[in-house]
Amino acid sequence: MFLAFIIETVLTFSHLRRVMKRYINLHRKGCNCQAIRQLQGNKSMPKREKKPREYRGVIDEIREQQRKTQDMSRKGKLEYFWYYYKVHTIAGIFILIMVITLIHDMVTAKDFIFNCVMVNSFQLQAQTLENSFAEYAGLDLDEYDCYIDTSTSLSLTTYDQYNLGTVQKIMAQMQSGDLDVLVFNSEIFNNYSLNGMFMDLRTVLTEEELEKYKDQLYYVDYAEVVRKSEEELDADELMEPVEVDVEADTLLHRHPEDMEDPMPIGVFLTDSPFIEKTESYHTSLQPVFGIVATCKRTEIAKQYLNFLWDDTIDFTQMIDTELF
Repeated sequence: MFLAFIIETVLTFSHLRRVMKRYINLHRKGCNCQAIRQLQGNKSMPKREKKPREYRGVIDEIREQQRKTQDMSRKGKLEYFWYYYKVHTIAGIFILIMVITLIHDMVTAKDFIFNCVMVNSFQLQAQTLENSFAEYAGLDLDEYDCYIDTSTSLSLTTYDQYNLGTVQKIMAQMQSGDLDVLVFNSEIFNNYSLNGMFMDLRTVLTEEELEKYKDQLYYVDYAEVVRKSEEELDADELMEPVEVDVEADTLLHRHPEDMEDPMPIGVFLTDSPFIEKTESYHTSLQPVFGIVATCKRTEIAKQYLNFLWDDTIDFTQMIDTELF
C-alpha cells in the first residue's frame, strides 16, 4: 500500500510539473486565462479557429456566380445572364463593332491619286464625276482614290463657324500636300491667290497649252503676292467679310498688261463645256480653276483641267437630277 501511495504521489507531482511548465510557456506567449484554466482543469486545447479568407476579387465573384447558377437549366442560366449583364453585353458588342470598323478602314484605306474641291458648286453627282474623270485620265480606282468634293460651300460675306471650319479644312489639306486642285468663284480665288497658294501655271503647262487657254487665264500681280507673303498667314484674315464687284474683279484679272509683274495662276471656267452643260455655278459667279502650290500630282491636275474643257464629254450625265 505504501509503495502504491509513493508511485501515485510521484505521478501526481510529475503531472503537476508538466502542467506548470506549459502554464509558464503559455503565459510567456500571452495565452489568455481561459486556455490556462483549461490546462489547469486537465482539458485538452481547443482547435484554433480558421481566420476568414481574404477577398480575392474576380475569382471569388466568379465562384459566387457559379454557385448561384450551378443548379439552373441552360435556359435559366441564359435568362439570369441577360437580366444582370444586358447593359455590359450591349456595350461590349458596340465597342467590338467600333474596333472592327476602325481596323477595317485602316487596312482598306487607299491613297489619293487625285483630290479636288469645287467650292460653291451645286447639282453635281460627285461619284459620276469622279468615275468619268478616272476613266478619262486612266486612273486605277482599285488601287487609289479619286476624290472630287462638290458639296463644300464658302462665303466671304458671312463669318460663322461653318465657314471658318471650311477654311481651316482646306488649309490643312493644302499644308499636308493632300489637295491638288481648287475651283473657287473669282472673289474667293483672289483672296487665296494673294497668299501664294496657287502655282504659277507657266511651271506646269507648256507654251502650247498656255496659248490654248490664253483668253481664260487668271492673272495676279506677283509683286503684290510677294508683299503679302511677307505677312503672317492667318485663317481669320481669309475669312474677313468682303464685298467684291464680280465683273470688275474678273476684268481686272484678265488683263496682265495693267500689272507690275503678271503671273498666270488660274483658268476661268465660265465658258468651259463643263460649266455650260452642267450649269453647276450660279451665273453671278465666275469659277476659276487653280493648282495648289503644294500639289504633288501636277500631271493629273493638268489632266483635270483638260477634262473640264473637253467638249466631247457628256457632262449632262453628271447633273444630280434628284434635286429637281
